[in-house]
Amino acid sequence: MENQHGTAPNPRQSRQHPARRARLGPKPAGSSARRSAWPEGPTSAAGSSSRMTWIGCGDLKAGMLPHWEHACLGRLDFELRDLAFFARDSLRIDEDQLKNGVLCVEFEWPLASGESCELRAVFPDSYPFVRPQVALRGNPESFPRRHCSPTDGNLCLLGRDTGLWSIAWTLAKLLEKQLANALNGTGVEDPQGEPMEFWWNAIAPGFDGYVDGSYMLIDTAWNVGGETEGTLRASYSLQKMDDKIRFQGAVDEIRAKDGSVLAARKFPLPRGLELKKVTGTFPWRRVGYFAPPSPEGGRDRKVQDQLTFGGRSITSGSPAISMSVTVQATELSHGIDGDTWLFPLRYGPAKSFRPVKQGQRGTRPSMIIVPTLRAGTTDIGARVPSVGILKDKVIAIFGMGAIGAPVAIELARNGCSHLTVIDHDIVEPGNSIRWQLGATAWGMRKTAAVKQHVESEYPGVEVEAIDHTVGIATAAHGNGGDHSVLPPIFGKADIVIDATASSGISRLLADHCKSAGKPMISLFGTLSLKGGVVAAYQPKSGCPTCREFAYAKDLIDKAPGSGETSGLNQPAGCAELTFTGASFDLHELSLEAVRLTVDILSQPDDFKESLVHTLTLHHGIKRVPPSWRVDVLPPMQECGCNP
Repeated sequence: MENQHGTAPNPRQSRQHPARRARLGPKPAGSSARRSAWPEGPTSAAGSSSRMTWIGCGDLKAGMLPHWEHACLGRLDFELRDLAFFARDSLRIDEDQLKNGVLCVEFEWPLASGESCELRAVFPDSYPFVRPQVALRGNPESFPRRHCSPTDGNLCLLGRDTGLWSIAWTLAKLLEKQLANALNGTGVEDPQGEPMEFWWNAIAPGFDGYVDGSYMLIDTAWNVGGETEGTLRASYSLQKMDDKIRFQGAVDEIRAKDGSVLAARKFPLPRGLELKKVTGTFPWRRVGYFAPPSPEGGRDRKVQDQLTFGGRSITSGSPAISMSVTVQATELSHGIDGDTWLFPLRYGPAKSFRPVKQGQRGTRPSMIIVPTLRAGTTDIGARVPSVGILKDKVIAIFGMGAIGAPVAIELARNGCSHLTVIDHDIVEPGNSIRWQLGATAWGMRKTAAVKQHVESEYPGVEVEAIDHTVGIATAAHGNGGDHSVLPPIFGKADIVIDATASSGISRLLADHCKSAGKPMISLFGTLSLKGGVVAAYQPKSGCPTCREFAYAKDLIDKAPGSGETSGLNQPAGCAELTFTGASFDLHELSLEAVRLTVDILSQPDDFKESLVHTLTLHHGIKRVPPSWRVDVLPPMQECGCNP
């Protein structure tokens, strides 16, 4: 017998267990019948026992069904009977939750030691496609240090991959297989650490005064050794929003109690913080195991006093603040230990920090937890180590149009420390439909808009914006002509990217690259945007002119749509015809150019010959998924670029 989802009943369900039916009582009316109307409404995941109405399985009222029973008939009865086989008389259901369509159960689960474990389980609305959530009940001090949330006892019984949960399992089956492993730290587990700051950051939004966007930046590379207390200096900004506060900051320096410097910030500040920052000095101490409370518990005065440990470092202004920092050992990643930092912050009127005289009523400051974020060089680069080569490179990009601007921003996002961007155009409402930035950039020069965006969003990236029209006879904006503007660009660049989509300019830039001994990547889409080209030109191999000779001799196939002009039009207010392609096709070219840039810079010995990467987006009759073909482009005798 199978239900609608092909779930075979557990073999335990067919066992003759005389006491089990007596404990469950009669089968609830309507538990396996479809209902035309049933309770709905917002619910919480677990709720508080003080406002729950707990009932036994035999006391379920007709029509009290979880949402998922409607789509998976009979599953509720199946789950409860399977669970009751182990939980016996301890199994209780939260009636208030079930009225709102959520099944929440509490029970005692027998352990191999002969003891029992008090658990709470909540079945999500999308059960049985996803697993139930199981949490320990009782004193948080007794919770295991791994595979368990210190705030609410939620157990990690399976890895994060949702495919690890089988739709054929029941809650009882999950507990049979995984509970002992979670409690004892045994069995096969994901190679994944459990840093304590994850739990603190998770409860931070639950504090009344918290505003999204708050953070304190640290560096994983810092090591305070055996020191147990001292002070730290931080740069920060405060933004008061009614009775709430947004705090953004970064630790600049950590000192021991004797004043010696233990660590100092090397990473750059976000631009917005740099412009608004003030500095303050706060006390820090090392603690042992400091588990976060629940958001409700965090409002308790005793808990707040414990978090701030009496340290006072109050700044003037409105609001006044006080912060006392703790550091504790934690698991940074699987098998790797380090330190995490906790930043509880009190704020309010200055008078709220003053002692209250006897017989008077005073106000206490409010408190938030400022999330700890890691922003060191290794922290940011750890996710994509393959692009670490970009950090110390200078990349020049000619053309900040619909293919050049995405290249610049992607390179900045991936850690390129210095970009030189060259263009002369401005951003208009019409071209922003396929340009990288939107309305905030209208009317700005493209180079200035890219510089402003990159330096604001990616601290540590420097953008040199050059407003220049390559090839123009009259020098613009005091820059001088090509003779004075171009040589310094090629002299500093490790690689040049040509996104001008202009064949004459491509040849000019390639000639400069040959003279400077620098590689060049050139990218463009065909006028109909049925395809495009990303070519990598090496100084001693084929050049753009060689590519044209290779096309003429049928050594390399042209990109689809080459030479087609039917799709061109001239928008109102524009001085020339333009193609009608979309950004989602153009990005294929930009991303391939970024990939090729990373490959060439990281493996230069593998790229001695020029290459032509040809993109196909259209196969004559209809669009096709993007595909690439790669051809080697040797120097052509007809060109004579490499005598």
